[in-house]
Amino acid sequence: MAKKSLKLCRLAQHIVKLLAESSRPGHGPTYARDKAHELDGLSTHEVVSWAGVCLDGRNRNSLAEAIEQASGRDINAIDLSAAARAAVAIDALPPLDLKELLA
Repeated sequence: MAKKSLKLCRLAQHIVKLLAESSRPGHGPTYARDKAHELDGLSTHEVVSWAGVCLDGRNRNSLAEAIEQASGRDINAIDLSAAARAAVAIDALPPLDLKELLA
């Protein structure tokens, strides 16, 4: 049986790489592969929500540092957690009907 190719957004790819390279007990390639399956097919928005809820503080800090370096903007783990909470709240809102809103 052929292996299914995972579809990971760039943020998810970075998270999987971060987890695979970790020397912490319980982390490493096998742990990262399991997390990759959790992240399969998620949008960047959904991955931010996942990271804010599922990553522990040390991994969230590492991710925030990588985003800060890549973007040149001041960001930390608290910002990631806040973004995840906002994303969860936004997802809980009912979809807006623009025609109804503009009527």
